[in-house]
Amino acid sequence: MKAAQITQYNKNIHIKVNDVPIPKLGDHDVLIRVKAAAVNPVDILNLTEAVRLIQDYRMPLTLGNECAGKT
Repeated sequence: MKAAQITQYNKNIHIKVNDVPIPKLGDHDVLIRVKAAAVNPVDILNLTEAVRLIQDYRMPLTLGNECAGKT
């Protein structure tokens, strides 16, 4: 599957679309097919390291936590 990701925090936004494996699902997980995912202001704050002190993510970081499913 494809994912828009960053590999490091940077004020100059550099996003790369990578192929990533489909995650393993647990008993209480659901896998959806996403048609579109939004990059919102929180993603921009993550990109530019503005919230790193309170939330330091492991890289690569996948963006777009709001999505529209495909039927």
